Amino acid sequence: MTSAVSSAWDWLGGVVDLVRLDLVQFFRNKLVVVATLLTSVSMILSFGLGAARMPGFEGSGDSYFAFIFPGILGVGIMFSCTYTIGYAVIVDRQRRTIEDIVLSPLSFAGFVVGRLLGMVLKCALQFLLSMGLALALFDVRVESFPLLAYGMLTQSLAFAGLGILVATFTTEVSFSLLTNVVIVPLTYFCGVFFPVEGFGRLGPVLARLPLSVNIDVLRDAMTGQPSRFITSSLWLSAAYALVAVVGAMAVFRRRVQRG
Repeated sequence: MTSAVSSAWDWLGGVVDLVRLDLVQFFRNKLVVVATLLTSVSMILSFGLGAARMPGFEGSGDSYFAFIFPGILGVGIMFSCTYTIGYAVIVDRQRRTIEDIVLSPLSFAGFVVGRLLGMVLKCALQFLLSMGLALALFDVRVESFPLLAYGMLTQSLAFAGLGILVATFTTEVSFSLLTNVVIVPLTYFCGVFFPVEGFGRLGPVLARLPLSVNIDVLRDAMTGQPSRFITSSLWLSAAYALVAVVGAMAVFRRRVQRG
């Protein structure tokens, strides 16, 4: 029993150390910090200044910016999580850092958990900055902060898991190409710029894609006017996060063991 408790503490300590190291490396590289924040901040300023007076869609808020702001947050989380954690894993592979994990108490699962927690914390920084900017400058309202946090967390885990999965099998060059094949179409077909109902019969299908369900949760948290997809979105957002995390752990471990 004592040995099991000691091993658990060693594992937890390894995860904490990995998260701390990840954050230290992140904040040391000012260019990476700026690049991580640039997408969301630039989109908020652009649409906030240009579309604040444009009328919104029915049931989506007072203005077009009120509709699109949750989508901006979702796109920022998607790009940041997928690319940031993906390149970190690729660098770990190139430096053969991962091989050291095999001989440490951290284990494969601990490595993935540490990377995911570090990514969630970095994503939270971007999320809070974006929210603060919109609240201060563009009179954005939030009806449910717990639901907002839930949407941020589940989306961060889902797309961070995706980043690990893709990075496990790719190089720096092929990673960006393959990732774009997945996330660029999501940007245009998942209700970021206009409601998915506008796609007709494809609407209900598109509404259940990973980015769509998380934007649906974020939008409901801000407007307090749930869409007809919100019930399934709450469950699907958690399901996507769970599948991505478990899948990333399993695939990453198998890939490393095979060399």
